[in-house]
Amino acid sequence: RMSEQVASELAKKGGVTEDVSSQFTDVKMATILSGNTNPRGIPHVAFIDSVESTLAATTDGTVETLIGAFNELHQKFKILEGHKARTKMSMKQKIPEITKTLQLVEHLKAKHEAEEDFMSHYSLSEMIYGRATITPTGNVCLWLGANVMVEYPYGEALDILTLSLKNAKLRKDICDEDLDMLRDQIITVEVNMARVFNYDVKRRRDEKKPEAGAIEA
Repeated sequence: RMSEQVASELAKKGGVTEDVSSQFTDVKMATILSGNTNPRGIPHVAFIDSVESTLAATTDGTVETLIGAFNELHQKFKILEGHKARTKMSMKQKIPEITKTLQLVEHLKAKHEAEEDFMSHYSLSEMIYGRATITPTGNVCLWLGANVMVEYPYGEALDILTLSLKNAKLRKDICDEDLDMLRDQIITVEVNMARVFNYDVKRRRDEKKPEAGAIEA
């Protein structure tokens, strides 16, 4: 039935199994990742204990390669963080809307079962409202997006709205969890980059010391 198809699509759009691991498969150096991921495929960054050991594991052993890999990873994390933040904001806006619609359908169903009409205000234009007597018919029309409106019996409409509300709340919770993780990974990347940069500065300074000693002699 149409309602079952829509419910299936809503479940798919819930994003509970969204996998982003493919976005990190082309990272230049897999060694900068710990190998662990969260349920959505967001990788954990390996903290650099020894810059020398990490450089030894690179393709050419240069600081430039390592810094370049961290820069690439940092950009991927920031892009994903922005996407998650926008999704979270969208869910925060949808949850109250779905809740109000759910309450309205429940009110219509109760009035229909009681065989009662009721008065309602409806929007004619911005800041202009009209009054009308509503006679519940047993069916309600729901906007499903993309300029699509479908008529459902109250029971099916309540099932769809309940599923939509559940998915929206779950997506918001998942975004909160992923955003916390992403912030931790971004901080780890930035700390690692600082350690590599400081190591390179110290190495260059040490390389110049013998030359300075030779001139003084």
